[in-house]
Amino acid sequence: SRLSFRNASGPFRCLGKLSFRPRSYQMVPLIMALKLDIVRLLIADDVGVGKTIEALLIAKELYDRKEISRFAIVCLPHLCDQWQDELKSKFGIEAVIIRSGTVTGLERQIRSNETIFKAFPFQIISIDYIKGEQKRQVFIDHCPELIIVDEAHTCARPAGANTAQQLRHSLVHKLSQKENQHIVLLTATPHSGKESEFTSLLGLLNPSFTKINIGDASAAERKELAKHFIQRRRADIVKWLGEETQF
Repeated sequence: SRLSFRNASGPFRCLGKLSFRPRSYQMVPLIMALKLDIVRLLIADDVGVGKTIEALLIAKELYDRKEISRFAIVCLPHLCDQWQDELKSKFGIEAVIIRSGTVTGLERQIRSNETIFKAFPFQIISIDYIKGEQKRQVFIDHCPELIIVDEAHTCARPAGANTAQQLRHSLVHKLSQKENQHIVLLTATPHSGKESEFTSLLGLLNPSFTKINIGDASAAERKELAKHFIQRRRADIVKWLGEETQF
């Protein structure tokens, strides 16, 4: 009861039933997301700052506001269990893992005319399971309203002939072409040193961003990009609004 009434008079509905208290700086991506009609964010905070928390706060808030009814986390296969634990322990959300070893069991729980991508409201999906041509289109057609892409740098358009990365980029690129699709990209290393790969990531937020040269960008271009891109180093948030942050 006490948790339910906590922050009840504030602007965020998701804070009442969390098993933790987010730090002030972790609320910034949420505020940015709520300013956008269609959420397209690249969260590039450093390792340990809390990208997982920041992304899930956005998902929980949009869900509690009834702006979305389903969401999915698309990640590398070995990270699926970690995401599932975070969702359950911190947000009280039971999500299903969709990858090669779990699909048969999940399909037994649904009707024959249903697809697992539509039947379960909260999904954690191995990107390597859905990047292939056979599964990709089914997922794109039936995916939830919000997609969170973890380790998004692995979905940049590769400068070389990296077939696996090309398939990942093709998947997320096609998702980004859906008109009302909310997408949150997470990576601690957005820039690999190759400008074209970084620009391809920005293009997933807005196709016009592919034409921006960051070094020579105008003030108007930077201002527009800043609505969709956030990056904090550990040193930036060691002390945020009087909070002690231990790493």
